Amino acid sequence: MRFLDTFALWLGRITAWFFGAIILVMVFEVVARYGFGAPTAWAHEISVLLAGAAFIFGGAFCMAEGTHMRISFLVEKHPRLERLSHWLSLVAGAIYLSGLAYASWRMAERAIWRFALDGSWIPERTGSTFNSPLPSYLKAMLFLGALLFLLVLLRRVLPGKAS
Repeated sequence: MRFLDTFALWLGRITAWFFGAIILVMVFEVVARYGFGAPTAWAHEISVLLAGAAFIFGGAFCMAEGTHMRISFLVEKHPRLERLSHWLSLVAGAIYLSGLAYASWRMAERAIWRFALDGSWIPERTGSTFNSPLPSYLKAMLFLGALLFLLVLLRRVLPGKAS
């Protein structure tokens, strides 16, 4: 099971670089648009895809690293509540992430497995000039991110891995 934590940490570090890529894409767009009068059709959608991926996989990264946000006001005042707080947060997180994984799977399934009457594959698209299948990819990534986050969270239930 340590593989999950290692994978979540690796994926989080990789996707963190996406924010740097967004900066490069936006600089390119600004120079192309205002310097050469030739705006791109793809810069906005690529930026949304990169930011979406980084945020989607960031939750599992923070949970695996043990840096996920905690509100510890009550626990600091009443140390005996720490164990209860820990288990309540695990249960609430598991319920939420299970629902998110299920709902995002249903959305991804409908967005990806779409076919025209002639049998050709037509995944959900943005409808913009670039018209990429970005919504399909983001919905699939949301499912994978929620599932990874849920598995890393459930890893905390195992003996010797409380955080």
